[in-house]
Amino acid sequence: MGFARVRFNNFKNIEPREMKWSPGLNLLIGENGAGKTNILEGISMISGWGTLEKGEKTSDIPTWNSGSSEVQLTGELSSGEIVKVKVAKRFFIKVDDKTVTASDLRWKVPVLSFLSEDVSIVEGSSSSRRRLMDMMLAIIIPSYAFRLSEYRRGVRQKALFLKKGLPSMVVDRALLPLAAWLWKMREEGIRLLSEELENLSELTPAKIGLSLKRGGAGMCADPEDDYSASVFSCREREAALKFPIVGPHRDDILITAEGRQASSSLSRGLRRRTAAALMLAAADGVKRKTGKNTVLLLDEVTAELDGNGRNLLFDSLLSRGTQVFAATAEPFSLEIPCAVHTVKDGRITDSRNS
Repeated sequence: MGFARVRFNNFKNIEPREMKWSPGLNLLIGENGAGKTNILEGISMISGWGTLEKGEKTSDIPTWNSGSSEVQLTGELSSGEIVKVKVAKRFFIKVDDKTVTASDLRWKVPVLSFLSEDVSIVEGSSSSRRRLMDMMLAIIIPSYAFRLSEYRRGVRQKALFLKKGLPSMVVDRALLPLAAWLWKMREEGIRLLSEELENLSELTPAKIGLSLKRGGAGMCADPEDDYSASVFSCREREAALKFPIVGPHRDDILITAEGRQASSSLSRGLRRRTAAALMLAAADGVKRKTGKNTVLLLDEVTAELDGNGRNLLFDSLLSRGTQVFAATAEPFSLEIPCAVHTVKDGRITDSRNS
């Protein structure tokens, strides 16, 4: 499953037109600012996800100088179904003129997107590692995104209580089952990623270990007991900080290489290869659980990979037989079977098969 074509109307700096795509690897090349990432973002949005830029609301998306604030994205799936997404003040999704939810669409056409900063997932912030896990689980478990949203809403409510100096026990009781459930799902996700990584030994430079570090917790094995005990233990500290420090919003995924912390024991190039392996493991995990190939959106994923690393990455991508959109601003000379699209000033100026 993938996209045969996508039409962008009034979306950021992308010229309003229809773009045709290869069912395999689509390589987007062009200078920084040409519009490559915006094309990836449009495909992400028409797959049931929001904007790629952190903190950007769909209602705030810049448009193509048309005088209208409404964005329309239309895509034809390889199955022949037509997906339409309209973004005004709200997000509207239709498949063959039937209204569906974002969760329905993510299940129909699984898409995982990885931004340029995601290549730093090994040594970067914990939020990038949580994002990897949350994307994978949101596709595999349709209710995951909703429960995560409910949990985040509760955390914001608790933060408001703490800022006002009010007791937060009522909110904590409401957050308890959500936090415990999210921890259980993320631990299952860790096991799935770990199993899939074993099949990617050609990319990983050493045996990679993954484990979940529960945010502000770790006092008990049982998730519910752990949340209750940790919140009680940290109550005074949370009151002083005026912010919730216990719960899945503070989780991290610990990554080790041969038992040592990967962020400090691996070279920069090997960390990039490990990041690529984690992305592919997430895609393989989705396929294992759903039976569907995952469309991959990769932005500058080849950054700082040496020639051997690039070869290994693209060999792994091509062997999966899935649709891939990979954007790069770097000169590209690998001879691989793919469709090469040159992007300039928000338009594809040339498409050719390599």
